[in-house]
Amino acid sequence: MIDSKELAKYLRKEMKTQGEVNTTFHLIKVPTEDDLEFWVQQFQCKDCVGHSEWSEKFQKNIWIKETK
Repeated sequence: MIDSKELAKYLRKEMKTQGEVNTTFHLIKVPTEDDLEFWVQQFQCKDCVGHSEWSEKFQKNIWIKETK
């Protein structure tokens, strides 16, 4: 399985253009490695047994994988 931290670091490096990404209509901030790692982890556990829980850090519900 791919290490989510390593993948986040790689994606951040590939996306970074002096801190911003130029789109057709405006400039947007490049996500941090921590943001990317979080979304990779959410993707990896989206079909797992678990529950939704509020995250103060992200100000949204996140999926928590059930542990045995």
